[in-house]
Amino acid sequence: MLNLSGKKAQFFVLTTVVIVGVFYTLSKYINPYSFVDTSQTVIGGEESFFENVKEKAIKTVKISSTDDNTLKNNLANYTNFVKRMASEKGYDLVFNYTVEASIVNIRMVLVSQKVTLKTNFNVTRP
Repeated sequence: MLNLSGKKAQFFVLTTVVIVGVFYTLSKYINPYSFVDTSQTVIGGEESFFENVKEKAIKTVKISSTDDNTLKNNLANYTNFVKRMASEKGYDLVFNYTVEASIVNIRMVLVSQKVTLKTNFNVTRP
């Protein structure tokens, strides 16, 4: 009777080793596909910052009242804010604007160690 129970124990150990081996092998094949690639976020940091600054500049013009002084003050505050943020990220940002009767012309240049981004755009005043 002891001989039969010894074979059961050997079969159990062998089965456990095989199952662990199968799971280990499967994990090696599945693991490369489950890796999340965050390199685009690092590479695209400047682009996303640049697009956010542009989007919020448009919003600043749109939500400002029709009064020239209010619009100019809001844009001046926004300019100081985004230049400070860019500086903290290690970017050099040029943000110029001209306020005209019906439009605001904005010129932006963002320079980092990797890229230089430029744009000119007009925003219709409210």
